[in-house]
Amino acid sequence: MPDDYRIRRILQIIEDDPSKSITELASRMNLSSSRLGHLFRTQVGVDLEGFLRNARLERAATLLRTTELSIKEIAAQVGYHHASSLDRGFKQKFDLEPADYRKKQRDQADAQSLEDVLFDRNSGQR
Repeated sequence: MPDDYRIRRILQIIEDDPSKSITELASRMNLSSSRLGHLFRTQVGVDLEGFLRNARLERAATLLRTTELSIKEIAAQVGYHHASSLDRGFKQKFDLEPADYRKKQRDQADAQSLEDVLFDRNSGQR
């Protein structure tokens, strides 16, 4: 846990809403973007830009699994101005485009549900 209360607050803000820009985050803490970046790296051990990018992609993955929102809507919700930017970052992190990730996750969930049903029928237990 970071010592600096400002960095702890930034981590909470990012967890709640990864769409915030570094400029917005810095402004909320009355810091310059460069000072916030320096403090963040010192306290957390990773650069703020990379941390924020990862948080956005993780939130996008969650939304792809759990909602029917379009890729464009998800991109906007997690802080990307263009769906193509989300596509590019998502493919780098997950080695799949967002639409393919959604399909794969749903296919796996469907297969697990079918397996659960078959297991219950064959064994009479859970």
